[in-house]
Amino acid sequence: MSGHLSIRDRWRIISLRFDQNISARQISRIVYCTIPTAYNILRLFNDTNDVIEREGRGGGRVLTNDEVYALRQLFYRYPDETSRQINNRFFRRTGRFVTSRTIRNYRVQLGFRAVHARIQPLMNQQHADYRLLFCQRHIDDNWHRIIFADEKIFEVDISGLVYWIPYDRPRPTTFRSQVKYQIPVFAAIWYNNRSNLVFIRGRTNTLTLVEYLEDALRSRRRFIRNYYFIHDRPTWAHTHSPCTYQ
Repeated sequence: MSGHLSIRDRWRIISLRFDQNISARQISRIVYCTIPTAYNILRLFNDTNDVIEREGRGGGRVLTNDEVYALRQLFYRYPDETSRQINNRFFRRTGRFVTSRTIRNYRVQLGFRAVHARIQPLMNQQHADYRLLFCQRHIDDNWHRIIFADEKIFEVDISGLVYWIPYDRPRPTTFRSQVKYQIPVFAAIWYNNRSNLVFIRGRTNTLTLVEYLEDALRSRRRFIRNYYFIHDRPTWAHTHSPCTYQ
């Protein structure tokens, strides 16, 4: 960290960035310092809520063996917490202040890696066996004249959790997302074409399904004759074209 800046200049950098939303490059021109120095001051403030270096901060092995052991326990127990959250827990447990950067460095040195949770489909072994059996039964069918249709919910997951786990452990699995926005749609595909995309409002039943089909296949109805139709699950829902209704 460059030591030529006065305390006043350091707090001025903080004010320019957070009060006036000025970039570090512009701040370096205003305060007459290098861009890395401006970044270092901002990073120091983010880690310590201060612009003054604290004793013990910096490189090297700053923790005792007992403190490293306590920190490792926190990494195992709270794999989805940020370095700032781990830092607070470490301070409450040991009474020792370290920066968030130190926490991040130790997490890497102790063999932890950042991953996202693996999404596990809500499907049991019986469902998987049923789908495999369906494929085996129909492997020789003429798929050129089969239409698949289904609803699908597109979701925006706002959790964005990052898990820090040891390198020899598999990624955690999540079965349910923290969904904030979702849009259900309906569509159909076949060998050489696809339907329109229909946005679903409300619940789906037999009547609304017919409406979805009419909207999805409206511009292609006259071209679809003698097709097989599969909807929602691997069973033959109908044996005639969905567009033969009048």
